[in-house]
Formats: sequence, C-alpha cells, structure tokens
Amino acid sequence: MNKALSDIRLFLFTCSGEDNYILKRCNWGIQKRFALIGFFVLLIFAGCFLSATLFFVSLFQDASFISLFVGVFWGAMVINMYLLLLHTISPPIISAVSRKKKKNNKEVENIEKQNRFLSFSMFLRIGFMMLLAIIIAQPLNYGFLGESVDTEIELHKTHERVKLYAITNKHLIQSELENQKELNQKILNKLNPNDILQIKVQLHLINNKITRDSLFIIDASKKLVKLDKIENHIFLSDSEKLEKENIISHLNKELNIELASDYYFINDLNSIVVSGYFKSDYDNFKSSMSSLINQKKENYNKLNDLLDKSNFYIKTIQILLVENPMSWFMTILVCLVFLFPIYFKYKARDISTEIFQLENHKPEIVKLRNELIHTTDFNWLESKIMLINVNQIKTSDYYFMRMIIEHKTIILEYKQTKHQFSKILTDNVKRYNKTIRTRLNPLLHKLSTVNPKRYNEYLELIDNELKDEVIVKYEHWLDMPFRTKKAQTVKIKNTEVGLLDFVYNRDKKELTEEN
Repeated sequence: MNKALSDIRLFLFTCSGEDNYILKRCNWGIQKRFALIGFFVLLIFAGCFLSATLFFVSLFQDASFISLFVGVFWGAMVINMYLLLLHTISPPIISAVSRKKKKNNKEVENIEKQNRFLSFSMFLRIGFMMLLAIIIAQPLNYGFLGESVDTEIELHKTHERVKLYAITNKHLIQSELENQKELNQKILNKLNPNDILQIKVQLHLINNKITRDSLFIIDASKKLVKLDKIENHIFLSDSEKLEKENIISHLNKELNIELASDYYFINDLNSIVVSGYFKSDYDNFKSSMSSLINQKKENYNKLNDLLDKSNFYIKTIQILLVENPMSWFMTILVCLVFLFPIYFKYKARDISTEIFQLENHKPEIVKLRNELIHTTDFNWLESKIMLINVNQIKTSDYYFMRMIIEHKTIILEYKQTKHQFSKILTDNVKRYNKTIRTRLNPLLHKLSTVNPKRYNEYLELIDNELKDEVIVKYEHWLDMPFRTKKAQTVKIKNTEVGLLDFVYNRDKKELTEEN
C-alpha cells in the first residue's frame, strides 16, 4: 500500500475514534469496517457544516464569513458529541448467539440481559443521535428543496398579509365609524332638512367607503377563522386544499379592493366642497379621516416590507415535510448516516469473533478472552493482564485487544492511586503519632520523676496505641476497580446451629464446593 493510501487509512481510523495502534495490527477486513466508520463520521461533519452554514446564510443574509465560521464550529461540536456517544456504544466482545452455543445457564442469561442491544441507555443515546440528525436535516431540506413549495409560501404570505392587516387596522376602522357617527350627529343637530338631504348626497361615497371597511373586517375575520380550522389539519385532502386556495384568493382580492379604495378615498374627501358654518366641522372630519387612511397605508407598507424580507424559514420546513416526500427521504437518509457507524461496529465485532476462532491461539489466550467476557477468576485475570505483553498477541480481534489494553491501563492507574493514597494516609498517621508523642513527652518526663512504675505502664500503653501502621484500602469488591461482583460475606445466624457453622466454616466449605 502506497504512502498516500496509508495516510488516508490512518486518517479515517482517527475519524472513527478508535485506537490506530490496534487497528494497524488487524487484517484488512477489520480495517475496512473502521475506515468506513471514519468515512461516515467525515460525512456527518460535512453535513453538519453545510447545514449550519445554510441556516446562518438564511438567517443573516450577506454574512458568509460568519456562516462559515459557525458551520465549522457546529460541525466540530456535533462530531465530538457523536464520537463520544459512538465510543460508548461498544458491542460486547462476543455476540449473544456465540454465548448460547457454549453455555445455557441462568448466569449467561443474566449476562445477555445486561448486554442486550436495546437497553434503556442505548435507547437514550440513539434517541439523542436521531434528534441531532433531524435538526441537521432540516436546513438541508430548506436549502435544496425550498423552491419546490414557493406557491404554498406565497399563499401563506397572502394569508399572513390579510390577517395582520385586519388585526393592525381594526381599531382604525373602528375610529372611522366613530367619526362617521359623530359627523352624522352634527349634521342632524346643525342643518335643516334640505341641507341634510344635500350633504348626505355629497357624503354618499364616504359613507359607502366606511361601511365597506367595516364589512371587510367582519368578512375577513370569518374567513380567517375558517382558514385556521382547515390549517389545523396536518394533512389536507384535495377538497380542503381547493377550499383553502379559494378562501385565500377571495381574501387577497378583497384586500386589493380595500387598498385601492384607501388610495382613492383621499381624493373623494377633497372633492367634496362644504360651505357655511358647517365647513369647519367637515374640515375636522376630513383631517381626521385623512390621518386614519394615511395610518392604514403606513401600516400596510410596513407590514408588506416585513413579509417581503421574511423567508418563512420554519413555515417552509413545515410545508416541505407535509407536501414534499423528498424532505422525508433526506431526513431519513441523514438519520441512517448517523446510525450506519453503529451497525458497522457490531459487524466488525462479528467478523473479529470469526477471525479469532479461526486463528490458532494458545489455551491461555483463549482463557484470557473468555475471562474478559465472563470473569470467574479475578485474581488470575488481573495477574495475567499485568504479566502479558500485548505485542506478543497476534490477532485481528480488535475488541479483544482493546479490552486487554483498557483493563491493564485501568488496573495500573487504580494500583497507582491506591499506593498514593496509602502513602498519604500512612504519612499522616506517622505525623499524628509524632505530634502526640511530642505533646506527651513533657508530661511523661514529670511522671517518671514522681512515679517510675506508673510511667512505665503509660509508656507501654502509648507505644501500643501509637504504632506507625501502613494504611491499606479495604476492598468490598472482588474485581476492583471494575466493581461488578461483591465479596460474599458469611451471614451468621443467631442460633446454636449458626454458631457451629461459623466455628467450623461450614458455609465457606459449601460455597467453595459450589464454585
């Protein structure tokens, strides 16, 4: 293998999160599986980078540099979490099928229960992976498939435009009605019947406009309620889709008529000429109505600018998931990319088991592997792991080699920690004894001059009490530091039989015979 391919292979091993030192000693079949895992990890990083970049480009337009930086950061963060989760999802060294062929007792069944794949812990880890995958897939859906739902987004924009127009201008149209009512009251109070008839003819267009505005709000509110009921359904039938399009089309048409009437209403107000003492009242009405119409126009322009600038990111993703099956295909594909490395890990385990069984190993190596799988003699396993040289074991069973190295590292670190704490506690005891002796020596010296006999007695008691003992940690478990099996304690029954059992060690003998 040339250097370029070798470097690529080692890089993929590194991406897989596994030990390069062990993998380099395995055969090509095992290496291929872990290189494939590394490739999928790179693919996940590329997907995370692209997803985050597309999201920030959509969220902050013209911010490509920041988007690239966020994409790299998000990709690196997700990959670190994914590799941590992937490292914890290490399959048992031998599959359940292989164990069933060798043994069929309750203890093996308990081991299989502990090592089953779909445990609660595994469910949480895979669930978290799927959550990450679904989150990462949605910006990809928006970036690659967003244009396929432009028509639905335009309908949604129209819906939002009418709804927001009705909400923001409802109080203004209410003010129009109040101004109209106030003007009509002034007409009745200040003008005679002939003038009333004449002015009402002139105000006919204005009254129609105000009535049309109020009817628009009432009709739009009813149509929007009906439209909301339709959109509460996740999946719409053809008839519901047609009804939805008709309602939105009708609302859009009415809104355009309303906007056109607002535009011409100012001209209608200016075209009416009122003279006499009622002129000031009409001028006040015209000024108030002009202000209300200008506020409506300003509200609509702001609303329209806001809707034009919005890309309806979340709504686009929702519509894609409902209307475009390709969005589900892409989401499932991303989820599968997250799951494939787990499958390849278990497949590598099966291949490693087959290879080990075909290899010609010494009985002690076979026993070592079996003890790592199901430990029965902890002392033998510990001594064997500490004495064995990993470089002398020639096998392509990756997980077997990794377990040996991990066990040896853990045992060494644990022994070193125990030795360190034992030294600290022993030194503390010595220091304590020395301090106590220093404090007692003046008193003992005084006692020796007064009562030598009592002095010798106390000196002997102090020497017995203040001994420089070596402090050793008491082990509650048989396989420290792995802590999978506690040391069995003999329970003493509070009877004559229990006393005899304790004296003659009957329980220990029976326990030894059972083992």
